[in-house]
Amino acid sequence: MTIHSFSEIIPDVRDEKNKIYESNEIVFIAIVSVICGADTWNEIESFGKTHEQYFKDRLPGLSSIPSHDTISRFFSILDIEWFEECFRLWVDDICHRIPGVVAIDGKAVCDNPHVCSNPSNGMRSKLYMVSAWAVSNGLCLGQKKVDEKSNEIKAIPELIRQLDIENCIITIDAMGCQKSITQLIIENKADYILCVKDNHESLRKRIELNLSEDMRMYLCHAKRYFEENEGHGRSEYRECVCISAKNLQYFFKGWTGIKTLAMINTVRKIKDKESTLETRYYISSLEPDPINILKSVRSHWAIENELHWVLDVGFREDDDRKTGNAAINFSAIEKLALMLLKKSDIKLGMAGKRKACGWDEKTRDKVIGIKTIEKKRET
Repeated sequence: MTIHSFSEIIPDVRDEKNKIYESNEIVFIAIVSVICGADTWNEIESFGKTHEQYFKDRLPGLSSIPSHDTISRFFSILDIEWFEECFRLWVDDICHRIPGVVAIDGKAVCDNPHVCSNPSNGMRSKLYMVSAWAVSNGLCLGQKKVDEKSNEIKAIPELIRQLDIENCIITIDAMGCQKSITQLIIENKADYILCVKDNHESLRKRIELNLSEDMRMYLCHAKRYFEENEGHGRSEYRECVCISAKNLQYFFKGWTGIKTLAMINTVRKIKDKESTLETRYYISSLEPDPINILKSVRSHWAIENELHWVLDVGFREDDDRKTGNAAINFSAIEKLALMLLKKSDIKLGMAGKRKACGWDEKTRDKVIGIKTIEKKRET
């Protein structure tokens, strides 16, 4: 699916009266402009006007570039569920099956008190987005709006239901460690590794007890794996300890599919500073394989490094001042742009890739997947 075909399946919910621009024209201009470095509605308009002939060559019938108000209004009334469904269709077209780890995590999209404040109670609030990230493919599979951080528990199941996660390993931080979520993942023929913290204090203490040295010796032979890395004045030692939970089902009722209790100890040392020890506990539907558990848990952080951090630094998402549907739909556009730029062979960082697309038509066309239009030379 190309940007052209994606733009054409976006529904147009506007009134036909006084409509100048087709919906596919607005969507195409917006996505291409974001790929080329635009981070606001005004910047999309500016890029469009400075590259007006480029868009007219690729959008037959385009009369002019829509204003930032027109673009903003279009995405403000565009239903987020429809846009999300079109987003997932595009991802499915790129990769029909997502193998390996799918990391699910939330991120604050809006952190501006003037934009995100709640007029009904005068309270400051944030807009959160929960995203699913396919680690091996480097693709965002989908996103869900969350009004408050605590509501991730509601958004995660909705997102899982919309994805094809069969044979995948779902990793979620402590917020997603819920009995209903384990059941949903197993019902969708996937596996899970869930972090357990003090939001489930009794569960964490039970796991901690069963993974204590004395109890491990009593229950079964624990499986261990450790690895060590050094570089740039820093060393890190990681140890994963797993035991089978099959003989402990009575103590873990309601946690569907649970097979393994795991503990990961991480010791970090930075030059002359004192070493720090961090211990995390996990439950999993996978067999007690410490290598697989540790590898999967470590890969979970790809959603932070390859999605959240890139959106903050490469797309300035932390500076976002958009609201409502416009903010959510723009977040989806950014993820589409990120997906296409990551797949490109441009040997630059994300900001450099965006500039390269903005500066050179051939590079831009290659990234968005259309054939460059050769301009006729006058003889």
